[in-house]
Amino acid sequence: MPKIFTVEQRGVGKPDYSKEISLGQIRPGLTLKYNQGLKICGRAFSAVNTGTHTAAPHATIMTDAAAYFTPNTLIGLTIVNVTDGCSGVIFANTETTVTVAALTGGITNQWNTGDAYNIPSPFSHVTLPLAAGATAHFIDSETGLELPFTVPAGYTLSSISAGFSFTQDAIMWGYYEGFLRNTIGAPIGGNMFYESEVVTWGTSLLDPTAESAHPVDFQIINKGGADLEGGVVIFGILEAVGTPPFPTTKTVRCKFCDHRETVPRETTKWICPKCGKLNFYYNLANFRGTV
Repeated sequence: MPKIFTVEQRGVGKPDYSKEISLGQIRPGLTLKYNQGLKICGRAFSAVNTGTHTAAPHATIMTDAAAYFTPNTLIGLTIVNVTDGCSGVIFANTETTVTVAALTGGITNQWNTGDAYNIPSPFSHVTLPLAAGATAHFIDSETGLELPFTVPAGYTLSSISAGFSFTQDAIMWGYYEGFLRNTIGAPIGGNMFYESEVVTWGTSLLDPTAESAHPVDFQIINKGGADLEGGVVIFGILEAVGTPPFPTTKTVRCKFCDHRETVPRETTKWICPKCGKLNFYYNLANFRGTV
């Protein structure tokens, strides 16, 4: 006796293309092949956690009446007295104060009224605002190293998406082997830009067999009249072309003292053995899904 099944029908005698249509409208993420790896580089410029000491002189407590710190979330970070040149590791903070055991490395090693401070983010790609007319290299989010990045022989690097927004006018340039290749964008301050599936930049267009190593670099210039804040990020795919698997280690850079060390590629949290400060990096070793 034949079996009877209930079959769901969508549409009228036509296949359902709704999924494909939605994928064409919005890229839901990435699915990488075994011989591909994600590459993320960019830079964030921020004046967050910067200001001045507004109270009377003090050896260990910085007070900023205009600050809005979340209590005790800065513990373990380093506060820098920009005016005096000293710094200290934070062990407590309130909404308007930061406390260290001692300040070292400066002239007076204390907080004087009006002294400027900053509390650097432990994320390697987050830096202070870019001064008017200044140029900065993008930073590799996996290692903390400023570009240029050398694409090894046997690999290709292709950009897939980019996004940026700044408070000042800017222009960004892309270099290949030290030669200017193209502009990434010339945004007007206050505007936001994002583009998915970028196909105008890739080493395979010039070396499809990945025969040689190629240094690539991305730079931003502040074309405005004041400090620039905001950020830029470029996502790319690093693909092996008939080569062994990706390396299992990476060389990371301490953003505070420039010390460099080889660590497992999966490392995301690293305390520099030279200066004792915390650094964060991205782990892209086993990335396969969405970011």
